[in-house]
Amino acid sequence: MPVLTVERLLSQLGFGSRKESRGLVRMGLVEIAGVVLEDPFQELPVTPETIRVNGEDITTQMKLYVMLHKPLGIECSHNPQHHDSVFSLVPAHWQGMEIRSVGRLDVDSSGLLLLSNQGDFIHRVESPKKGTLKRYVATLARPFEKEQKAELTSGVMLKNEKRPVIARELKVLGERQVEIAIGEGLYHQVRRMFAAVGNHVETLHRISIGEVLLDPKLAPGEWRPLTEAEIASLS
Repeated sequence: MPVLTVERLLSQLGFGSRKESRGLVRMGLVEIAGVVLEDPFQELPVTPETIRVNGEDITTQMKLYVMLHKPLGIECSHNPQHHDSVFSLVPAHWQGMEIRSVGRLDVDSSGLLLLSNQGDFIHRVESPKKGTLKRYVATLARPFEKEQKAELTSGVMLKNEKRPVIARELKVLGERQVEIAIGEGLYHQVRRMFAAVGNHVETLHRISIGEVLLDPKLAPGEWRPLTEAEIASLS
């Protein structure tokens, strides 16, 4: 196992190449336990819980599992086209740690978004075969009819899809508001499902993925690490 040096730790935490990490140390921007480091090749016998970089305390957790309350008007992309990126809401060095969104919410949708840099975890949550339920509250343009409920719970065909999709759970919250759960996570699936039965989604808010609920303490744009129990529930 390679010896852990300051430059290696910084690089693993997403602060750039080993050369760029050495530069941070030589500029006096890196501290451990209140001590400014001078030697980027200094060996670390144990990984510190935190390291201070350019005045910011950074946890040294390498495996990222994050819950974010996605606001409207934000793209789930590292290369956004017309809006800010969801990754602008989290520590910048995470992008160097290859963090990704676990599934997506479109720019006009809000609510629970998971982020991680663990490929196995992302695959398990996204996989249609796993069938992890994603629950949304949809506000509709027109009153929700019994016939529409019957169609959605029995299955509707969406354009360019090979098989029908169904609402795994459906709860009417009001004349134009419905809570719906799906298992697949296809492109714009919930919006397309309501359109297929003759309605239109005006607002869409994701409230849960599997057993993980959007933390009510998180305001739009805020995030927190997933708990061990939340991670385990999605494994």
